[in-house]
Amino acid sequence: MRSLQLLLVVWVTGWMSVLWVSGQERYLADLTSPDRRTRRRAAAALGDRRLQAAMPALVATLRDDPDAGVRAEAAVALGKIKAPETIPLLITVLREPDAGVRRAALCALLMFYIEEDIGFVFARRRGLNRFNPLLETTEPTVTLRETMVDPDVLQAFADTMRDDADLDNRCAAVRALGVLRGDAIVSAMVEALGDPALRVEIFQVFIKLGRSEYGVHVLPYLDDRDAEVRRWAVDTVGRLRTREAVTPLMARYRAARTNDDHQTRILAALAQIGDPVSEAIFAENLSHPGAIRRRFAAEGLGRCGAVAYVDRLLNNRLTENNESVRLAQAFALYRLGQTDFLQEVIRQLDALRYGAQAESYLYSLTHNADLHPYLRRAGTRGTERMLRVLEQIGTRDDVPALQPLLRDGDRRIVTAAHRAIRQIEMRAGAARD
Repeated sequence: MRSLQLLLVVWVTGWMSVLWVSGQERYLADLTSPDRRTRRRAAAALGDRRLQAAMPALVATLRDDPDAGVRAEAAVALGKIKAPETIPLLITVLREPDAGVRRAALCALLMFYIEEDIGFVFARRRGLNRFNPLLETTEPTVTLRETMVDPDVLQAFADTMRDDADLDNRCAAVRALGVLRGDAIVSAMVEALGDPALRVEIFQVFIKLGRSEYGVHVLPYLDDRDAEVRRWAVDTVGRLRTREAVTPLMARYRAARTNDDHQTRILAALAQIGDPVSEAIFAENLSHPGAIRRRFAAEGLGRCGAVAYVDRLLNNRLTENNESVRLAQAFALYRLGQTDFLQEVIRQLDALRYGAQAESYLYSLTHNADLHPYLRRAGTRGTERMLRVLEQIGTRDDVPALQPLLRDGDRRIVTAAHRAIRQIEMRAGAARD
């Protein structure tokens, strides 16, 4: 009986192999079909199969096929196959006449490094949503830190960002530089800020790259004639915590109409930076009628270390009925030395409504070790949030507290802990180098 089963497995496997090979041959033959739709389907199928042997035929198709749609499918297929020798050809295709084929070549080059969650790179740009400081406004997809990106590929994206006649392609190139952690090409992005249509896209990449000094390049656009650019400029310097932005932001806060959205946005940026120079602005909003203003006032006082306001924050909590503001007050009190209030921040981590707000506060921990006693005490989602924070800001001192989570019964926790430890060790190794 066992021998019969083995023979059956061999027979089925053999037939599957025959079908696989015959399918490959059929798709390769279809690349030369007189029907362009057949050729498109064949190129897409060969790419989906990651068939290395199809690379020469796809290269010929990309170079010579008269139909732009077929050439585009061939480019994407080469991106999926990832043969390094095709990179120079794909870069050359970025200068071909058809905008859609150029976009496909951009996609192919990006797919050499990352394939998941890159649809946003090639989506048409939408306008800014109505002011909502709780809304996450940037897409987090990036390559792993250890990914080595070909400098010629980065330069090709930079050239497209600067020169492509199609705005969607220029925007896609900017977003791709963010996905590929294009710090090496940031000077080209600064130069590209001269293109008004790209400013918001580049600001979003600066936020993704996360380096405070990039905010200096954003300061000239705080007074841009385009209101959307002005709003994003404020958000960017706030999220990057660019200290050089404090004085110009305070001046614009005072000049803005009282209580309008732009003034609130400036207050949010100042609260993220948390410079003691802004203490008076935070104090005057601490009892503001608007809950969002009270929230940012508390955050700002906490980040700037205004210990003189501890009693006032404690008193305000007695009458505050807005949960978001109470969470901000708890964060501020923790930052001002009332460490027991970290428990309230942790408690909200697992909540759908306020979890993202609570997570944002963990990037301003007084000491990373303050988080260690709470690991695995906030539900799965809350623990994942803590691990995500430590992935970004953790040090070698945090690793012993993370290692027990590698044996957790929840697969999501194990994955998040492994990722955090890996990123911490990579940062530590890079610092030694």
